[in-house]
Amino acid sequence: MPVFQFLRLSLSVPTIGDLAKEDHRNEPDVSRREYLTEAFSHRWDFYYSGRQYTFMPCPDAVQGPDIFSGFVGKPVVELVNAGPEQLFALTKSKHYKAAFLAIDVSADQQVVAFEKRQDVGSAHRILQAMLEEVVRKRKGFSWHSDVEYISSEQDFWRAAEEFRGRITELSFEFYPPNGLKGFEKFKEFDRIAKQQANGQSSEYSIKNPDGAVAPEGGFVESAVEYAAEGPGKITLKEGRKTLFSSRQAKKTKDVPETIMPRQGEQSKILGVVAWLFGKKDG
Repeated sequence: MPVFQFLRLSLSVPTIGDLAKEDHRNEPDVSRREYLTEAFSHRWDFYYSGRQYTFMPCPDAVQGPDIFSGFVGKPVVELVNAGPEQLFALTKSKHYKAAFLAIDVSADQQVVAFEKRQDVGSAHRILQAMLEEVVRKRKGFSWHSDVEYISSEQDFWRAAEEFRGRITELSFEFYPPNGLKGFEKFKEFDRIAKQQANGQSSEYSIKNPDGAVAPEGGFVESAVEYAAEGPGKITLKEGRKTLFSSRQAKKTKDVPETIMPRQGEQSKILGVVAWLFGKKDG
C-alpha cells in the first residue's frame, strides 16, 4: 500500500547582510501563496544527488485553488534483453521512476503530501533541490524555503518516557512559523530571538551530563507542539548517541493502491487529494 509523508514548507525573507537592526524586512513581490502556486504549477528540471529530476504538474483541470499536485521522477537506465531477432542481446532501456505529490498552499497550511518511494529518493531533499531551482530560475527577489517533516507528538512523549534517566540533551531547532495558528507566545519569543540574532533558524538546547534532563513543563510542551507542526525538529541525546529524532517520527498516511493515479487519471488525482487532505478541491 502506498505511504505518503507530510512536510511543511516554511517561507521567510532571506537574510542578506546585517538586517537584524531593521524593524522589518522587505518581502518579495509575490505572497507565499502566490510563490508556491507558481512553483507547483510549472514543470521544473533540476538536479539532486548528481541526477536530473523532473517535476511535472497535473493538468490544470484538477489544480487549485488551494491544492496543487504533480509527479516528480528521475530517469533510470537498465540493461534488458532485446527480442529473439537480436538473440536477446542486452540492450540499454531508459524509463522513469516517479512519485506523486500534492500541496495545500493555503496561508495556514503550506503542507506537502509526498509519496514515499525508495526508488525515487528522499522527499525532504528532493523538495529542497526543486525549490532551490525555482529560486534560481525566477526573476527578482524570492522567498527562502525551509522544508521539514511534520512529526508525531505522541512518538516524542513515548521516547521521553522510555529514555527517562538517560537523556543528557534535549534540543529544538525552529524555522519561520509560516503564520501557523496557536503557540503565539512561543512563536513571538522565537521570532524576537531570531530577529535579534539575524538568524534564519534558531536552536535551543537543555543539557545535563548526568542524564537528568526531564522533558516536561510548559516550555517543553509548547516547543514540542510547535515543532511537531513542521517548522522545526526535536532531538533527544545520550552523550553523542541520538535516542530520538523527530525526522524518524514522520506523520504518514496510507493510501489504497486502487485510487492511485498511476495512469494520470484525473478522477483518481482528485480522489487521492481528497484522501490525503480530507477535502476535494477545485
